[in-house]
Amino acid sequence: MAKSPNTTPSKWSVKAHYSQKYPGWIESNPFVSSLFDMVDEAEKKKAKEQKTELDNELAWIDYVESEFIQKMLTYPEAEAILNKIKKDIK
Repeated sequence: MAKSPNTTPSKWSVKAHYSQKYPGWIESNPFVSSLFDMVDEAEKKKAKEQKTELDNELAWIDYVESEFIQKMLTYPEAEAILNKIKKDIK
């Protein structure tokens, strides 16, 4: 019996997607419309929380720099490294 030529596996595939829009369906169904509203509100809340968290982080970085780093008169670790290099050169 002859082997069918279409039995070898292929490396491609086909996918199809179809959606039908029903105008007014979401607005007329209070349960579905409330679900969509909850999703929209959750996304807005998440974005707002991320922005607040980012603003707080930036404020903390500014505070640390102004209070600690800018007020340092010496940098002990850097001076120790430089002194070691100077001793090695001599």
